Order: sequence, then C-alpha cells, then structure tokens
Amino acid sequence: MMMIRINLYLLVITLLSGCSMPSKIIENGTAKSKKVTKIEKVEKTEKVVVLEKPVLHLEKVFVPAKGPVWKKTLSQTKVVSKFCKKIDRKFHHWGWGKSRCKNIKWNNVRTSHLGDPLIWTVYGDESTQKENPKDMTLILCGVHGDEITPIKFCFDIIHHLEKISKGHLPGFEELKGKLVAVAPIVTPDSFFKRRPTRTNARGVDVNRNFPTRDWKKSALKLWKKRYRKDKRRYPGKKSLSEQETIFQVNLIKRYIPTKIISVHAPLTIIDYDGPEFHDHKSTNSIQSMIAPNAKQLLVQMSKKANGYRIKNYPFFPGSLGNYAGNERKIPTYTLELPTADNRKHKKYWSRFKDAIHSAILHDMHKDIEVAKVIKEKKSKVSTN
Repeated sequence: MMMIRINLYLLVITLLSGCSMPSKIIENGTAKSKKVTKIEKVEKTEKVVVLEKPVLHLEKVFVPAKGPVWKKTLSQTKVVSKFCKKIDRKFHHWGWGKSRCKNIKWNNVRTSHLGDPLIWTVYGDESTQKENPKDMTLILCGVHGDEITPIKFCFDIIHHLEKISKGHLPGFEELKGKLVAVAPIVTPDSFFKRRPTRTNARGVDVNRNFPTRDWKKSALKLWKKRYRKDKRRYPGKKSLSEQETIFQVNLIKRYIPTKIISVHAPLTIIDYDGPEFHDHKSTNSIQSMIAPNAKQLLVQMSKKANGYRIKNYPFFPGSLGNYAGNERKIPTYTLELPTADNRKHKKYWSRFKDAIHSAILHDMHKDIEVAKVIKEKKSKVSTN
C-alpha cells in the first residue's frame, strides 16, 4: 500500500513538471528514470513562427546643394568679357532677365566678321573624346540672328546643365559619361543688329554655306531659279566662306557628335536629317543601331513636347542637315520653336525642357526596338 502511494506521488510530480523533468516509468512496481528524446521535446513545445525582416528598397532622396548656383564671375578673355556685357544688354532689352554669361566657362577660337567671339561651352570630360568617343550631343542656336527665341532657349539649356552639374537639380549621375557642347549664338553679327537679320554681316545664309557635295553644282543655281535671288537665302560665292560655317564644321570635327540639335523658329515642327530609318537592316553594325535609335529619339522628343509635330523636309545644298545628317550620317534634329516672340521664352522652355533633357541622355549606340513614326508627305517648303 505504501509503495502504491509513492508511485502515485511520483506520477503527479512528473505530470506537473512537464518535459523539464525526467519521466518515470513503472516497471514491475519500481520507478525508473528515462531521458526525454529531442523529438519528444519538439512535439511537446509550442511552434514558434519566425518572421523575416522585410527588405526595404529605399530610393535615394535628392538633396539640393546649399548656397547660390552662380557663386562667382569666372575669368574670361577681354573679348569674351566684353561680349558678355553685350549679351547682358540684349537680354535686358528683350526682357529675358540675367544671361549669367560671366558665370559660364566659355571656349573661343575664332571671331565673326565684325569681331564678336564665336563661343561655346562644354559639359563632361572631352579629353578622351577622340580616342574613346562618348555619347555626345552638339546643340546649336542663333544660326539665324532674326530667330531670337532659340538664343534664349540655348541659354536656358546652359542654365539647366549648370544647375545639374553643381548639384542644384537632380541628374548628375545620369550625365556621367555624356558629353554636351552648346553654342548659343552661332551668328552674332545678325543677332546684334538693331533689326536682326537671317543672314550674317556679309549677307550670307550660313545654313546654305556648308561644303556639301552638291554645293558647287546646285547651291547658286537653286538660289537663282527657285528662290529668285532672295537675299535672305544667299549661299555665298563659295562654300565654307563664312566664319560661322567654319565654326560649326570645326565643332563637328572636334567632338564627333552622335547627335546634333539645331534650334530655329518659327515653323512649329521637329525635322530630322540623318541615316534613313530603313537602313537599320544594313550590314554596317553602327548604322544598324543608329537608325532605329534616331527614329526612337525623334518620336520621344515629340512625345515629351506634348505631341509636337514631326515634319520631314528635304535637305538643301549647303545646309547643316545635308552636311551632317545626309553625308556624315549624324542624326540631326531641327527643333523649330513656334515663334520668334521674345515674350514667350518661358513658355517654350517649359514645353521643350524635357524633350531636350531626354535627348541629351539618349544613347544613340544602344540597340533598341524600332519605334513607330507618323508618315507625312514630303513638302517643298524649305526648312532652316
């Protein structure tokens, strides 16, 4: 009887202690200890669900740089410094605010017929451009001095790139590996006239003066017959006779651009000259990439500018589109702003800023799918 009570006591203790105490087994009236196996312990313990910590993919938040964008006046040559004062007066005249010309690092090699410097500025490292060419964008404005809104537009592009390069706007990382050159006033002699003109100081349309293969045969003949000797479109006595033309040709040779954007007014279109879109099936690997890329960029620029009209105009003897686009297969885009109205400069920058920015970032050597473009009938109306 005593033995039974002891066994019952031990059984109760075992039940109360759970798996932390050794279990007792009664064999032949004798209590014996037995170790609980790991499997038994797991079965007796509660299941614990371990939640993995979620991986957070945080986007890098842009923090604008502190301080003013335009910190100091840069050291310029006497001729460029004097030219900047001239630009400032014109900006004041047209109600465009500050040009910031004195705060921009300008390059200058030659001058116009009347002695104004032909200036351009560069963003990116050009030191290895000839040996290891980067994706390069050349932007030209003020080719015709009476088209004044493109000149302000080019300064807006420069201000935009200055703010990005100095950390006041996002996009610095995207611009790495890119090279951009901007020439805001290609033909200063005609722009600084009291009444700006299309032709330069020598009466030549510099966009009919490029040394294209058909210049000698057709340029003067076309001017006499088709344009009835219109002074506004005079191509000159011979090709490459003008300082402004030489200036543009040298920029093309120096930077080997993968695309050129020339800004004009007032035809309200984007025109394209360059590798034909059907040429992407060519055996030339470079051409096979550039053609569809050029087409994609044309459509992209139109979309970024709220569906701006694409118009295919023929090129002309001595034109930039013929020289760079047709003969050298450099995709060349002519952005024609809606008007030359100086009061609408803010409206135009607001509309076309994204188109220009995306064009600068567009890699012309990257293989892409061919985009669709609206087909239009060829027009006989001349572009710039």
